Amino acid sequence: MTKVNTGNREWFQDWANDYDTTLGKVKRHHALLDRVVRVSGVKSGDRVLDIGCGTGLLSLKFLDKVGCTVTAIDSSVEMLTIFKEKIEKCGLTGRVRCEQRSAEEMDFGAGRFDIVAATVSLHHVKEKQPVVDRIYKSLADGGRFVLGEIDLDTTGRLDDPKRLLRVLEYLSKELPLVMKEGGVPAFERMYDNGKKHILNDGEYCIGSEQWARLCHRAGFQEVEIRPLKGFAWFVVLVATK
Repeated sequence: MTKVNTGNREWFQDWANDYDTTLGKVKRHHALLDRVVRVSGVKSGDRVLDIGCGTGLLSLKFLDKVGCTVTAIDSSVEMLTIFKEKIEKCGLTGRVRCEQRSAEEMDFGAGRFDIVAATVSLHHVKEKQPVVDRIYKSLADGGRFVLGEIDLDTTGRLDDPKRLLRVLEYLSKELPLVMKEGGVPAFERMYDNGKKHILNDGEYCIGSEQWARLCHRAGFQEVEIRPLKGFAWFVVLVATK
């Protein structure tokens, strides 16, 4: 059985109340969400799964784009509570279903969705291949897995100076942007998260080519990697079943 990272769950529960006023204010994050929706090719009637939905930023962009339906999952009760308040306020209760479950725990059966999307959430998963396998299974034939992620390989020995320099190079570019656009509260959150990346504390990032290999192993035949224009270190991967 895949082990769920309860430390991450508690960390995100603590972050829930100010998520929208920190990361939710960062331009490159919204640029990534917009790119994911655009390249997904979502159309009216599509069934979308949003993995690690948080407070619903990506799901709401899908719902605003076209007449699709969304199943949104997250391990944080607090995050989902905020998202549900948004759903009621926007009159979207008939088009969204929220479920408290992690990516490691999801099991929706075969061919359930037309699109599975995840943005900056799956690097928090420790055992990635089983999750990608479940995503493949849950997609209908011709369905698309769209991943917006940090293009950064943090694998390797923690005492390897070259590995440390890779992570610090990313953080040296990311943290000033966060400070500029989200202020000190956003910086504090991302600085804390940066330490988790440095120490691989229950999670780790992998590069886009590594994600592509996981997708091919799961059975995806067509995998395309698209950089996020204007923002280094972020990519969108589209894998078609």
